[in-house]
Amino acid sequence: MKRLISAAFALLCGLCLAACVVVEDDDFDVSEPDEADLARSVELGNNILAAFRDEDFAHLQKNIPGPLQSKMTEKDFKTSCKNWRDTLGRIKDYDYVLELETPAVRNLIWRVEFERDDTGGNEVEQDMLFRLVTGNVDDETCVLSCGFL
Repeated sequence: MKRLISAAFALLCGLCLAACVVVEDDDFDVSEPDEADLARSVELGNNILAAFRDEDFAHLQKNIPGPLQSKMTEKDFKTSCKNWRDTLGRIKDYDYVLELETPAVRNLIWRVEFERDDTGGNEVEQDMLFRLVTGNVDDETCVLSCGFL
């Protein structure tokens, strides 16, 4: 059990750090985002989580516009999906919860419900938080980072 918890923690730390990207200041639009930006960011987050749930790399690629898109390979995606399935289970459901107040970028949070069978064959459900950071780069809403918290 201790080994499983350590592996899950290491996986989650790696995923959160691997999904970060640096955007140059001169490419970044710090104007006040509007409701259309929020709706687009929520749509991107829902689509990203659906891609993870369905293990659909093509759908993921369509929904991570910006620099992060070229950072994730299909092999990385499949490995991440397998690791989540092995440690957390299958994504059962997800709900957008809130936007954190931050300057220049949007920090959006989802509650993601996982389900799996334990070693005794009993169903186990657990929730994790998913964070999506978006910003406007060249007048386009881009995914700057994402990952489970």
